[in-house]
Order: sequence, then C-alpha cells, then structure tokens
Amino acid sequence: MLTDSNFSKVYWAHFISLEKEFINTLTYVSLDTDNYLTYSETYAKLILEIGSEVDIILKVYCKLLKPTFTGTRIGDYRSLIKMKKPNFCKQIVSVKSTDIILQPWENWNKERPYWWTAYNKIKHDRTGSGSIESVTKEYFKFANLKYTILALAGLYQVLIYIYYTIATTEGKRVLVPLPGSRLLQLVGDIWDNIDFFGDYAFYIDNNGGLIMESGSIHY
Repeated sequence: MLTDSNFSKVYWAHFISLEKEFINTLTYVSLDTDNYLTYSETYAKLILEIGSEVDIILKVYCKLLKPTFTGTRIGDYRSLIKMKKPNFCKQIVSVKSTDIILQPWENWNKERPYWWTAYNKIKHDRTGSGSIESVTKEYFKFANLKYTILALAGLYQVLIYIYYTIATTEGKRVLVPLPGSRLLQLVGDIWDNIDFFGDYAFYIDNNGGLIMESGSIHY
C-alpha cells in the first residue's frame, strides 16, 4: 500500500530533482512564451526523463483508483482516469510568478497530449521529421521549452492528485506534498481552497496548538 511517506521518498523526491534541473535551465532561457520554441539537448534530456516518469506515475495513480487495474498503455490510463476523474483533462496548472497558465492534459480527451507525442518521437525517432500541432520539422527540434514545461506540469498534476488521495485517506491536515513545488500550483475546483506550502506547513490543531510539518526530503 502506498503511504504518504513512501510516496514522498520514491516519487516526490524524483519530481523535485527534475524540477531543480529545469529551474537551472532558466539561467539561460527565461520562462516566457516568447521562448517556447527554443530547443536544446538539455530539454531533450529532461523530456525523456519526465516522460518516462509520467508513464510510471500514471500506472501508480490508476492502481490507486482501481487496485485490480492491469493496463500498460497511455490509452488504458486515459480510460480509467477519465471515468474516475471526469475533470482531470480540464485541470489548470499555474506557473508561479508568471502569467503562464497550463492545461497539460487538455487534449487527452481525444488524443495524446502534444508533449507526450514529442516525448515519444524524441525517444524513438529523434532524427526523423514530422508534424506536431500542425508544425513540421525534425523531431529533435520539438525538445523545446514549451513541451518541457508542459511535461513537467503534467507530471506535477498527477503527483498532486495521488498525494491528495493518500492524504485524505490517511486523515492528514496537509493535503499536498512537502516541500512544495517552486514553480507550479494547481488552481480551480477544490484546489483554490487548499494551501500549497513551501518547505514548511503551519496549522492550528484541534487543541489550539501551532503545528509545523516539513517533508522528509529537502529542496
């Protein structure tokens, strides 16, 4: 059974590592829509790492939603998640300290997310050419800022959904993993009423005492 402690050590720690790696790229390319088409080997590496983790974590989420789940393909994951969480594909992820709003799973209702297609093409046919979002070019050039941040946001969304499910089941007061993402936050629906913390969470317990919680990993 997946607990909040196991989740943090195994999955959330890996997300934090990937997010740090992405943040390091912002020294050279500003996080701005004007730079979305900038591509690099670093983005290719990140997209491959994030895409692989998304594949793993989607299966974890599906097993959490349905313990008897045996699917192995993204289409299998989509069918179950859409049935259990009808608004999943509409979820908004905001990029902190910017006006950038993302819907990483937006077109999963009809087809694979564009960033997922980019991941697969970069993985299996990097030197080939083809079209994504009606743009035709060599696939390695789709390893850009846009698809990297969308992939990271897609992973983040699934991880937050998983942790929220675990935390509510365990009766936790803190419903998002610690330490919090430095870049991303879910908005809309229930998420507007949930506190997204940084390194520490503070709250008043039932006896009126001030409680501080921190994660088992450090940012």
